[in-house]
Amino acid sequence: MTGRLAGKHAVITGAAAGLGFAMAQLFGRQGARVVLIDCAGDKLAQASDALRAEGIDADAYHADVAHAEAVEQAFAAIRGRFGGVIHVLVNNAGIAEFAGVEETEPELWHRTLAVNVTGTYLCARAALPAMRREGGSVVNIASIAGVIGIPRMAAYCASKGAVIALTRQMAVDYTGLGIRVNCLCPGRVAGTDLDRAIMAGDSDEDTLAKIAKYPIGRFGRPDEIAQAALFLASDEASFVSGTAFCVDGAMTAL
Repeated sequence: MTGRLAGKHAVITGAAAGLGFAMAQLFGRQGARVVLIDCAGDKLAQASDALRAEGIDADAYHADVAHAEAVEQAFAAIRGRFGGVIHVLVNNAGIAEFAGVEETEPELWHRTLAVNVTGTYLCARAALPAMRREGGSVVNIASIAGVIGIPRMAAYCASKGAVIALTRQMAVDYTGLGIRVNCLCPGRVAGTDLDRAIMAGDSDEDTLAKIAKYPIGRFGRPDEIAQAALFLASDEASFVSGTAFCVDGAMTAL
């Protein structure tokens, strides 16, 4: 198979639906052998089956990225499957809840940071040794919520800001070893679980007011974020490392 990721081994977390599935599908279509990691068992099986039906070489592993033992078990199996070589890691798994600081219970705070930040660290820690052999690319999915303040998203904003900082730190440590590390900061993306949560209870007027914050005049699409991730994962981005790439229709440019 030919393509921009031909012959590459790519691992994508949070890949059972939404952005993660869109990236797995695009990467597979571009020649990568993809591995999907998610904690949603039924959706994960459906996602991997859908990819295989397209002729994409796809494996699936059930794991909660916030749990060190589960992550290590999954990556041990992946390293065995791929002969100890991983070329691409996309840390996409994440959760979000709506609450300001006073309304955020400690349990919610810790769970959000455990998935969004600790999960990124654990998966990177497990994948990096397998990237040293042939070089690779780590793409961490952050958010514009790590760049600007979003009302009633205290834990989410804090976690995505941490992902951006971790990305820059990792880039300093690993770029000289042939491993590029970048992050994407998407704006609002229509059709994802997070988008549906944001939409809950919104009137048409509320939705129009939110769209008005985007100079492009609309929200993003999963395939558009996947295309940005593909660029960072591919050799076409060979001089790109340590960046926080906002894909947001100029929202953060206002």
